[in-house]
Amino acid sequence: MNSVLNNPRSELHALQPLGEGTSDVESLPSYFCRLAVSHSVSTLALSRSIAQRIEHDVSHQFDWHQRRLASTCESAETWSAALSELTAVPNLDKLTFLSWQNVISRSGLSIVTRGQFCPSCFAEDLAKGRTPYFRLVWESAEVFVCSRHACSLETHCPHCGKDNIRHTAAYVVPGWCTHCGEFLGKEGEMPATASIDPAARWAARQIGELVHAQQTLASTPTRDNLINAISQIIEEMDNGQSALFARRIGVAKSTVHNWLKGDGTPTLKASLKIAAHSGASLTQLLSGDLSTWVCPQIEPQLILNLPQPKPRTRTVKRERNWAEIENQLQAFLVLPTPITVREAGRRLNIDPRLLYLRANMLTRQLGERWKEYLRRRQDEHVVNAWPHLEQACIDIWAEGKSVTLREVIARVPAPILAPLSNLLLNLKDVQSHLMRPDFESEAAK
Repeated sequence: MNSVLNNPRSELHALQPLGEGTSDVESLPSYFCRLAVSHSVSTLALSRSIAQRIEHDVSHQFDWHQRRLASTCESAETWSAALSELTAVPNLDKLTFLSWQNVISRSGLSIVTRGQFCPSCFAEDLAKGRTPYFRLVWESAEVFVCSRHACSLETHCPHCGKDNIRHTAAYVVPGWCTHCGEFLGKEGEMPATASIDPAARWAARQIGELVHAQQTLASTPTRDNLINAISQIIEEMDNGQSALFARRIGVAKSTVHNWLKGDGTPTLKASLKIAAHSGASLTQLLSGDLSTWVCPQIEPQLILNLPQPKPRTRTVKRERNWAEIENQLQAFLVLPTPITVREAGRRLNIDPRLLYLRANMLTRQLGERWKEYLRRRQDEHVVNAWPHLEQACIDIWAEGKSVTLREVIARVPAPILAPLSNLLLNLKDVQSHLMRPDFESEAAK
């Protein structure tokens, strides 16, 4: 089923690439696999033979599928040129994304590493008498669905469930599982279009059109034309404000600045975002041809006569007589029972912090008086509880027990212990006092 061109001078079979001139053009990895099948050799043997032919030193761990043959990197350029020379089939670089290497950053074109495919496309190939093959559009990591059949791309064999079934075997026949050998095509009802993300299908369609357009490109797209196109879009959509444009497409404004003023090049994902927001096709954008592009018009927002909120009345500034306030603080200082600064602020209807700012000395005196009152009251509680604690310790020792908090609480009334802020410390002081020699002599008398 593989068509071979009549070219006796080629070192390898001159296989005709499949799907030429369409968005379903074959990828270079697929062409390489079919070439290995045509020569009845393993993909590893063929890859080593080609590597030696182009004078590349390869290690024993060399894997051809790790070369990213369909990308825009140097490996894609080297291998496509080598295969064209060995097969005498021209323009095998059209089976890669090399045509767009100047307008897509080298690290911005993500290539799938484990392989993906559309079972419906394989089934359709076989039903129409064509050789099943891997499409170039499937190599892009930005493509998740088949735009033709509106179904998700698969990565696992529907029969054995294994993944990475494109590359994990010595002999790779596109369309058949390298693990179990079953056909990867699947016929039947197509899934409902509503179950497929419209954005994913749009992206797949845009990349498909890009692949189709590269078959007939008169010249290689340049970065200058791309940047001019982006500048035109920014000018017409956001009045030349790159920061607004960056926010619109969801990238950092420094990234857009690097495109326009530096030497940066958008990734394929960023270019898809620009195309989605501007209404231009991905092909128009990357080729820099916006001659037929029209800036999308935003419908004006309706003006609604909504009720206006009532203006807020400002609170009249309160004037305070600080001389009178200081007199009241002086009066608080001579009260029989001291009060806290917070209580003083409550009585004067003033924030305590403001008292510290405007009447700092009197407020600090008020606070110190309250602290002294607390210390004095605590001392009174300790004096009141001291004999009870002494007697409790003596009784506990008389019973041959250790003095613990539980034993003390069981012997001393709760109203006596409740006011004590540090019962353990007070209890320790009592025990130290009882164990002094002078206390024992006094007790003996």
